[in-house]
Amino acid sequence: MASLTLAASVATISTAHAAVKVTVTGTVSCAKFADSAPQKVTITPKKGSADSDETPGEDKVEKYSVNLTGIPKGGTTGTAKVVCVDDEGDTNTYKAKNIQIKKPANGPLTINLA
Repeated sequence: MASLTLAASVATISTAHAAVKVTVTGTVSCAKFADSAPQKVTITPKKGSADSDETPGEDKVEKYSVNLTGIPKGGTTGTAKVVCVDDEGDTNTYKAKNIQIKKPANGPLTINLA
């Protein structure tokens, strides 16, 4: 009976460590919308927790960084949503679907959105 309990504990520990944190960085562009600048980037993985970053929103291309948690070690796909704001305060959004999210061997994952 003790070995059965130990096996259950080891299985629980292995499952708990199967998820990783992935930092995603890159650039985001609102060039497709006249006089617009990126305001917010949100990345939502199919498995794991979403995160967003608000950019200064002054240039057509801005840098962003998000931290995604609960990502399976084998990776997952996700959707990035970009909110752009023009000089008059009007917003436009676009999405990039099925982006690959997997922890790289070193450093952050780079995904440039345009």
